[in-house]
Amino acid sequence: MAQVGITDVTSVINSGGLWLFRTVLGVLALAISSIPVWGWVAGGFVTLIVVGKLQNKRENAGRVPEEEAGFGSVAGCQEALEDLRELVDFLKDPKKYHDFGAVIPKGALLVGPPGTGKTLLARSVAAEAGVPFISANGSDFVEMFVGVGAKRIRELYAGARSHKRAIVFIDEIDAVARRRGADGGLNPGAGAEHENTLIALLTELDGFAASDVITIAATNRPDVLDPAVLRPGRLDRRIEVPVPDREGREAILEKHVRNKKLAKDVNLATIAARTPGMSGADLARVANEAALSAIRKKQNNVTMECFADAVELVALGRARPGMVQTERDKRITAWHEAGHAVAGLTLDELEDPFAVTIIPRGPAGGVTWMGAPEDVYFTRDMAQAQLVALLSGRVAEERLLGGTCTQGASSDLQAASALASDMVNRYGFTPLGLSVRSKDTAASQRAIDTLLADAHTRAVELLSDHAGLLETVAQSLLEHQRLDRDELRALYAASMGEKQQRRTVAPVLLPGEALDTRRQTGTTKQKRSKVVHRAKNRSGLIRRVARKIRLPFRRKKARV
Repeated sequence: MAQVGITDVTSVINSGGLWLFRTVLGVLALAISSIPVWGWVAGGFVTLIVVGKLQNKRENAGRVPEEEAGFGSVAGCQEALEDLRELVDFLKDPKKYHDFGAVIPKGALLVGPPGTGKTLLARSVAAEAGVPFISANGSDFVEMFVGVGAKRIRELYAGARSHKRAIVFIDEIDAVARRRGADGGLNPGAGAEHENTLIALLTELDGFAASDVITIAATNRPDVLDPAVLRPGRLDRRIEVPVPDREGREAILEKHVRNKKLAKDVNLATIAARTPGMSGADLARVANEAALSAIRKKQNNVTMECFADAVELVALGRARPGMVQTERDKRITAWHEAGHAVAGLTLDELEDPFAVTIIPRGPAGGVTWMGAPEDVYFTRDMAQAQLVALLSGRVAEERLLGGTCTQGASSDLQAASALASDMVNRYGFTPLGLSVRSKDTAASQRAIDTLLADAHTRAVELLSDHAGLLETVAQSLLEHQRLDRDELRALYAASMGEKQQRRTVAPVLLPGEALDTRRQTGTTKQKRSKVVHRAKNRSGLIRRVARKIRLPFRRKKARV
């Protein structure tokens, strides 16, 4: 559906000619301001000229493409779409709401990681309702000249109110609506200009002028927004736009491959299963990289192999097979990555690795691609298992080098330290966490050190128990350079046997913490009933054992 109009301020601000023009005028104003009488006059005159030039260019901004579609162009965020349908219905038939005396929310805030489709959602609302879509970026209102930002805010909404109904979209609103006083008063002049611009925005959001203009803003930093922006009557409707789940990823891939020549072996469900944690933008790149791969290989269509290469390219970085490595470095890398792979294969709380390679990718000499969990809740056991997996690469190096290690585990140590800090200071996974700390204290640091030391000890025990599997995986990596999930599972089955039970990570006991078999939430009776319920379809032996225990029943992860 064709759109009535759009204001794109970004193209104006990023103009090199405007920057040069503004710089010259600023120097001229500074020179003239040395004359006592004319200083303030010249400064005001130059500012008016600059503002006028900006306004003229903004009026000539482009329009939304004719092919812009409505909600049919959006996939992978159905919950967000449902939250926005009410806004669309109001824009289509405002009289229905006015007759009932109902007040539709004047603003909505789209919150989500980069690349999840927040801008696309806002455009789809305007397209679905058939109203003008007037957009700007938060940085467009940040200027060095006093009063320019506030003036641009007023002009933006004046243009929107010139239409009967319209949508104003402000992307990256945290640039203009940042919490006041966030700089600690280090730059008083800039702070005053920022507050003036913010107050102008708040005034327009209040909508003193009678109009059916709805503001939609987007950000990935809602924590830095000024509370006045989020109060009722302004951007009071918060809509989460998370990364898509497996079904959402498959739907997004379907839209991005519509114009591509696909081979018969392409299975989008399989691709979606191998891309956990990827955003819509990531999936769009996967589809494009797969097409580019087919072109490079001079194929007639895009095959599943092309998609596999594209997924690894987006997830792991571009391969550098030509990088010169000594045999010693290759051997160390193989053992390091084998340590990560063994932890992923044998720890019940972790997903089996998608792939492991010793071919350098990006800045890394080797990569173990661990699948991101689809679970919403992140448990203490999962966090502890991840710590063990992160440190398993360093422990494997220590086994190979006789107790010493290399700097190759530095990124693993950084990730492990960050995770341990979050466990203590954010998640409350320790006795100290009932009072979550924003800054590290001596007590929290001791807890972090305890978690890391315990994870290292458990990684040593894990690789000692699976020394045969560790060496098998390392030797296979030296021979083939890359192993996928099926190959890793075959090595695991051959080394340990199909009936080998997977290890679980027991809880870490900090100083002063005693093991409590009933420490999890819920009564023992409730837990016992849950155990029986989980085991009702299992063999009689397992059911009888489950009735006798008082701990939560842990199910072995099924092999697929």
